[in-house]
Amino acid sequence: MRDRIQRKNFAAFAGAALVGLGLVAGGAGAAAAAPACATATDEAALNTRVLQTELMVAALSCGEQQRYNTFVNTFKTDLIKGGEGLRALFRRVHGASGEYQMNAFVTKLANDAAQRTANGQAAYCASAANLFNEVLATPPQQFSRITTKPELSSRNGFTRCRS
Repeated sequence: MRDRIQRKNFAAFAGAALVGLGLVAGGAGAAAAAPACATATDEAALNTRVLQTELMVAALSCGEQQRYNTFVNTFKTDLIKGGEGLRALFRRVHGASGEYQMNAFVTKLANDAAQRTANGQAAYCASAANLFNEVLATPPQQFSRITTKPELSSRNGFTRCRS
């Protein structure tokens, strides 16, 4: 019973967060066309958010709340650092509208992941389970090994800056 209540609370919180971001972001299309390239530091922050969003949607869509909570607790420091880097990137690229554009970016990531679940939940959940397995088997000091994966970079919408 308690587990079911926690799951409902988690789903309600995350659902409200996505709806709230959707209301703030309004038209997420502006974030899709990234006007700047991403440095290695930017890409780490972007990919951290891609991973976090992917796992959050999997938690909601595939009943993986407990593993998502483990992920957040295990990699809390990296998630905070990634969030700070993401804010800095969007402020640098978009100035005063940086927060708005960042929210649009996060909303688009969540919507894209949710769309993949709608197109085949069983396949999405199997893939998400594999991702959870890989992430949770990774020691926190090797978090960057996960966030440098090409499948995360391909979802962040930015191109890598040339040195």
